[in-house]
Amino acid sequence: MAGSNGVALVTEPGRACPVCGGEILAALQVPHGWTTGQGKQIKGTSEVLLCERCDREDPITGPIVVFFTVHEQATAEHVDELALLLKRWADNAVARRPDLKALDAEADAWRRGDL
Repeated sequence: MAGSNGVALVTEPGRACPVCGGEILAALQVPHGWTTGQGKQIKGTSEVLLCERCDREDPITGPIVVFFTVHEQATAEHVDELALLLKRWADNAVARRPDLKALDAEADAWRRGDL
């Protein structure tokens, strides 16, 4: 499913969350980009995951987690309900930026041999 905002829904059954190991229910490919110091536009996509554990309490993604907890899979009977939930998620999804402090700390730990 691709929206007018360039966001695409991807499903990969059985995929594990890289944060908690929980099941990934869906993933969005979200367009993003930046401008280099020379003014060149760089465009790409970033993946936004929907985890059954990590996203349960979020007001936007939580209802999708509940939907799949109750229904287990999408059926024709509930497709409109699910479509609204997914559209709301896609409309609000943003590519997460890396935590540069955490990245620096991990690199320092690696250099010290702590990893």
